[in-house]
Amino acid sequence: MQRNLKRSRIMQVATDLFSSFGYHAVGVDWIIRDADISKNTLYKYFFSKENLILEVLKERDRACRESLSQLIPNELPPIQKLELVFDWHNEWFTAKNFTGCLFAKAINEFPSKTNEINRVATQQKEQLIHKIEQILSELMDDTQAKNVAPIMMMLLDGATLSAQIIGNRHAALDAWNAAKRLIQQT
Repeated sequence: MQRNLKRSRIMQVATDLFSSFGYHAVGVDWIIRDADISKNTLYKYFFSKENLILEVLKERDRACRESLSQLIPNELPPIQKLELVFDWHNEWFTAKNFTGCLFAKAINEFPSKTNEINRVATQQKEQLIHKIEQILSELMDDTQAKNVAPIMMMLLDGATLSAQIIGNRHAALDAWNAAKRLIQQT
């Protein structure tokens, strides 16, 4: 039990620091100090900083997918399912600890497509596009859904940046209004 608590503590501290300050700016010494652990303890659970970053991203991905899955019942009409995706983002943007998207930060700080961190972060974005595409395919034909889903993702990513950079806490609602207009035109 103690083992899992220490690992969880390291993950939480690293997640908070990476979210607030970025991946490159946060060194292992900072994580060690804030988690109140030794360097040996950190490396007992994570063999490198890159490994820790990967685990943070994988855990965030798991938590986001689980949260969205629980929020969106299958029996809802597709337009309501899609609206819930935007509502989920709205809840996130208005949270006190909102600092932007860990996945977008990872892609920005690790731009090489061959980097494992970039691959995991990109995969998360692709999976969300796929989820949106599945919902859209209930509203329109598959070709249209495949074309519109990445645009919906752009709206969400743009809303995320708007909320993070200029403090627009209604960015997800604005993006949803644009998404509805796009759906009506399709």
